[in-house]
Amino acid sequence: MRLGACFQRGCPSGVVLTVHVVPEIDLAAHQPGFRAFLVRGEVWAYWTVYDGAYEPVEVADAYLRRLRFGSGMALGTTRMYASNLALFFEFCVATGRSLSRAALELDRFMHYLVVTPIERRGRGQGQLRSRERVNHILVAVRELYREAVARGLLGGEVLRALFRVERGLRLPVGVAEGQEVALVTRPRHRLRTATRGRPATVSMEQFAGLMGACRTWRDRSILALLGRAGLRRGEAVTLRISDVHLAESSHEVGCAEPGPHLHVLRREDLDGGAAKSIDPRIVPADDLLVFCLDRYLLERTGVWEAASCDRLLVNLDSDYRGRGMTPGRVGALLCSLSRCAGLGEVVTAHRLRHSFASELEASGAGLVLIQELLGHRQITSTQVYVQPGAAALRAAVERSWSRTQAIATAAREGAGDAER
Repeated sequence: MRLGACFQRGCPSGVVLTVHVVPEIDLAAHQPGFRAFLVRGEVWAYWTVYDGAYEPVEVADAYLRRLRFGSGMALGTTRMYASNLALFFEFCVATGRSLSRAALELDRFMHYLVVTPIERRGRGQGQLRSRERVNHILVAVRELYREAVARGLLGGEVLRALFRVERGLRLPVGVAEGQEVALVTRPRHRLRTATRGRPATVSMEQFAGLMGACRTWRDRSILALLGRAGLRRGEAVTLRISDVHLAESSHEVGCAEPGPHLHVLRREDLDGGAAKSIDPRIVPADDLLVFCLDRYLLERTGVWEAASCDRLLVNLDSDYRGRGMTPGRVGALLCSLSRCAGLGEVVTAHRLRHSFASELEASGAGLVLIQELLGHRQITSTQVYVQPGAAALRAAVERSWSRTQAIATAAREGAGDAER
């Protein structure tokens, strides 16, 4: 709510000057202990920020609701933004800073993020945040200020403290040709990060070990969906049985796509599963995926609690037997399988997806094909897979050395012929 005050001052010329005083947003009225909180209805849900007294932070609530329902962001994305903002509000209250002052001194918050270990429970607890993670948190904070200024809750001077205006290109060079130089905004607070290399992948031996550690065909199907079809875990858990076409022809169900394949559609379940890509795509299924899914569908018929559930992947035991799996349950399964397989490290769902993309690139698939199969909207997201690996770099050096040796040998032979 904007609390504005207007003052009118009479001038000799009869001009009336109106001055709007934008109030300060003070977080001191909130109790420490900010946290991300899920607000759920019957058919909708979004994440917001509550304080220690379970009172919502209005500026964050309005921003997160707009992201969720006005911009169509996924539920998991708003959860990450809410967690980042809760961390920022906790810093402001602990240091006695208002939102305006915190914007002018955002470098203090950056320093706090860099030197303070992660306190929340879970993976990464007690470790320092990476530079990439710090930058992600700052993105949520900067966008919160944009929203507050747009709603008249803060003055525009905070944006001048957060952004600078300069002349430049809107897209990286080489992504789009014929770009014109224009005025663009750049964040003032951003840590320099190393150039992103090729993502870590799963070797064939590791993948075979994970398969051997599975106890059910559902678990093997999950590995195949992630590692042989490149699905995100959120996409895998939102698959419906009607999305899976395993026959050579699917004309009987009204699908003209030939061969076994999966339909990956934009869906979002309130338990956290979501297909991130807006555009639907069709992913061909290889023999391993078809074999695993065929056995799993037969295994699934023995779970009578799942008879009324249209989700492909369901829980086979526990109190949630027959209900659809969640992304968190898939992550826990991969942790368990990695431990049982004795890999010494946790294989994540995204690492399996990276392996699928890397195998496509190694087999000669072009950048556009990989982009389509992975569901990337921007080609820049796919370019990371065509970076040369260690083997390619070594092969290039060895070819250069072979060429140098050939030139040196030819020069020696030429010198010998001249002497004779």
